[in-house]
Amino acid sequence: MSARPHGRRALLLAASFVACASTACAQEPAEFFRGQTISIIVGSDPGGGYDAYARPVSRHLGRLIPGQPSITIKYMPGAASIVAANYLYSAASRDGLTIGAIQRQIPFEPLRGNEAARYDPFKMDWLGSVTAETAVFMVWKSAPHQKAADILTTPLIAASLGTGTDGEVETQAMIRLLGAPIKLITGYRGTPDSLLALERGEVQGVHGISWSYVKTKKPDWLRDGTVRLLLQSGLKPHPDLQNLPSLYDLSANDETRLVWDLILAPKVMSRPFMLPPGVPADRAAVLHEAFGKLMRDPQFLADMEQQQLEVLPTSGEEIKSLMTRLYAAPPAITARMRAAISVDGK
Repeated sequence: MSARPHGRRALLLAASFVACASTACAQEPAEFFRGQTISIIVGSDPGGGYDAYARPVSRHLGRLIPGQPSITIKYMPGAASIVAANYLYSAASRDGLTIGAIQRQIPFEPLRGNEAARYDPFKMDWLGSVTAETAVFMVWKSAPHQKAADILTTPLIAASLGTGTDGEVETQAMIRLLGAPIKLITGYRGTPDSLLALERGEVQGVHGISWSYVKTKKPDWLRDGTVRLLLQSGLKPHPDLQNLPSLYDLSANDETRLVWDLILAPKVMSRPFMLPPGVPADRAAVLHEAFGKLMRDPQFLADMEQQQLEVLPTSGEEIKSLMTRLYAAPPAITARMRAAISVDGK
């Protein structure tokens, strides 16, 4: 006699699961995020460029997520975001309450042969990047270099932006791939320090400064002819710099251009945000949708304009597509890239 009530209870329980699947479970992300706090882990020091982008994202993303969670920023600097990336991959919570804001080269560090990168970038969930970046090579007005081709023929003393930065990596690659007679002076810490060295006459030029930085922070240098722009670096020209030569223009053959593809790829996703592996699919989908909306949100865009920060977004799908293409590069091309950017050039 007792089997029938148990059977009815089992049927009712099964029916409730079906109802949950069709109604309540569809609302689960909103219910989950309501009253919660999302942490954005910034893999850099406070006050830098990555922090500058993470802050407006933290101010606006929460209201675009169902349940409108609050968002806070935590910092985990170290080894150009390798420390943060390893943490996000292996130790961070998988519940949707942790987002990474890591440096742009992180998806490509395993491809570059960095043994400290203990993560699989294809298992990370890339929400997208807020902007792309184009860097410029500029020289002081007293330097003899008048055009891009002069970089390949006329000796130049240039400042490094710091160990492992795009500026140093790309300058070393110009020396090794293109034979540029550049003497790279290390020891400067970041953009302001290197520009001060340029102003003092300690160096003649510097490569790797973001164009968005130059045009907003040093417009008088451009207006008064204090510096000359010789070159831009990026996978494609910046809209402002259509007539300025690129590193590809200095490369003599297609093989070398393919090597530059691998080196310059991070600039496409200059300020990437990602989720750790294993976030429930419904919550991940909500965060993807919210991040996409953020890139078009009038309040966010107005905030970015006020901060003089460019918004040139790249979607998560575009990031994954780029990674797939570059990781499939011929081994000989990858080997040339590693030699071009390595510390000892081997």
